[in-house]
Amino acid sequence: MQSGKLRNQVTFQKQIKRTDELGQLVNEWVDVCTVRAEIRDVSGKEYQSSQAEQVQTDCKILIRYRKNITADMRVLCNGTYYDIKAVLEDVKRTRLELPCQKGVRYD
Repeated sequence: MQSGKLRNQVTFQKQIKRTDELGQLVNEWVDVCTVRAEIRDVSGKEYQSSQAEQVQTDCKILIRYRKNITADMRVLCNGTYYDIKAVLEDVKRTRLELPCQKGVRYD
């Protein structure tokens, strides 16, 4: 994997459940790690949802191999969230390819 292509700094986040000050269970996203990545847009589509036009883009994120990345995480890059659909590793375990969607709302 060529380091020059890893232009983006991305942060992987996972969702945890915690108890707030009122004793209620809330979901919260916490940072797991920050790495360099290559982000490629693959395709996009527009659709109507709640009387508004929405845009969804399918993309691939390529990073060096890591053991702690799972499909239930999300990626944050420059204020944009990416929903990880799968974690695909190459045979030599030198990199991970992450098919993702951006333009999806998160709470």
